[in-house]
Amino acid sequence: LRAIFSLGMFRVGTLALLTGANALSTSATLHPHICGIRRRAVAGGLTMKWGVDIAPWKLEYGLQSPPVVLPAGALERGCAEPFTVTDEQRRALVDDGAVIIPALLSSEWLEYLRAATDWQVQHPHFWSVAGVASGLYDYIQRSVWASNEAFANFVYYSPLASALAGVADAEKLRLSTDLLMVNPNKGFKWHQDNQNGPIDAFGDRKALRWWVTMDDTPTDHGAPVYLKGSHRNSVVSQDAVFVDLERDGLLAYPELLEFKPKAGDLIVWHARSIHKIDGPSDQDWGNSKRRVFGGTVALNDATYESMGRALFSDMGSHGLQDGDSLDHPLFPLIYPRPDPLEQSARSAGRCTRTTEGMTRLAGNIFASAGEMLSWTNVVNPDKEEQKAGGS
Repeated sequence: LRAIFSLGMFRVGTLALLTGANALSTSATLHPHICGIRRRAVAGGLTMKWGVDIAPWKLEYGLQSPPVVLPAGALERGCAEPFTVTDEQRRALVDDGAVIIPALLSSEWLEYLRAATDWQVQHPHFWSVAGVASGLYDYIQRSVWASNEAFANFVYYSPLASALAGVADAEKLRLSTDLLMVNPNKGFKWHQDNQNGPIDAFGDRKALRWWVTMDDTPTDHGAPVYLKGSHRNSVVSQDAVFVDLERDGLLAYPELLEFKPKAGDLIVWHARSIHKIDGPSDQDWGNSKRRVFGGTVALNDATYESMGRALFSDMGSHGLQDGDSLDHPLFPLIYPRPDPLEQSARSAGRCTRTTEGMTRLAGNIFASAGEMLSWTNVVNPDKEEQKAGGS
């Protein structure tokens, strides 16, 4: 029943995306009301916290521009703030499949990202509806860079792109996915990431996953845990999300990497690296927060590779075919410096979801059924404990 419920929520979310494809063509905004942290019952037994009201007339549509101020010099510099990555950190990513890079963000950048996130939660966008209604997160929104100017400026000008290019020795980076996440209530059991956009994220030196946290990790939950070296596994299929460590032959990677990032730290990993995050035992973060901005970057001269998959970050109009260069405003260049023409396209609202993109997604849902069924197990795992180093 839990699996059926999750699939039902997926179908509801997809329907919401399909029926609202034209909503972003309007610049009208409606300002929602937000109250203090609380639980609120809604139809179907779902609960939503932080007072996020996702009634259609309470949501914002179109582009958003929060009143947050960039750190001094960011616009004048016109590119990512420099950041130095060590040889040890580069080796750790290659050898272990994941690495933590402490203190990516200065206090100014950290406060900027927190302010942008809190403003977004207080002004929920239409594209957050399915995720918020699911109850998996207190707030979650994909492709927030495309609708919220503050997050676009963060990926353009913060030290993020410099750190990612440095740890991968990359000459060029394009953003292929992004995701704003506030408080994962259920956590996510052992899985790999395959919603990385229309790229070959599992190829050698093709892409990186990244995760910037805005809050210190709690003592007893919320810490990302990776199977060290599991990015080299050849047993998990690319369309799998949830994995069973014993059944899938992953007990060959018994060593765990547990990161407890502090506010402003960066975690980088290979998309094939097997990992999990445990949420609070009562599925309620209470008055605490775990705000994270994460996503995927394509390295160097990446190509468009949809491979007929249902990709939630590929719902715009671009005309690209498999094998074409990924050069397009929907997948913006962020290193060595952003492209002014692509930035103008985003500011003009041409980097958002369209009816054409929604139709493409809907047409690929059936082909991705295996992935979607596997995904339900990430949040609805079997009762049998997954065994790896006592996890």
